[in-house]
Amino acid sequence: MPDRPAQPRVGGQLRIWSQNLNKSLKAQTDFNNHLSPRYFDLALIQEPYFDFRNLTRINRDWIAVYPPKHTNNPKVTRAIIMVNTRLPSSTWRVVPIDSPYITAIDIFGPAFGTIRIINVYNDCEHNEAI
Repeated sequence: MPDRPAQPRVGGQLRIWSQNLNKSLKAQTDFNNHLSPRYFDLALIQEPYFDFRNLTRINRDWIAVYPPKHTNNPKVTRAIIMVNTRLPSSTWRVVPIDSPYITAIDIFGPAFGTIRIINVYNDCEHNEAI
């Protein structure tokens, strides 16, 4: 994973990183250490690692968005979104989708309206995410 994208940020751009971490603490730790909040606005994670509190590991630069029923059955959660704290909370909201395989948010602003970001984990063994 690069520490930063090849091109510098241009005003109004939304930078997104997507990665499957295979439920690995080592992969999650490495990911957190290399994901720069200066260069990325969102991180779409499939198969994140969950600790004994059933939460993923993130640092203070990010807000974790879980599927709505994550607390009911955290073992089946397969997709989360990490939102950069530099994005004001007044410019985005969680879209409640009743699936542990899908997490979504809306980002909105006067210049572009509403953009829906959807993170889908597709197992390839079944079509439960669809």
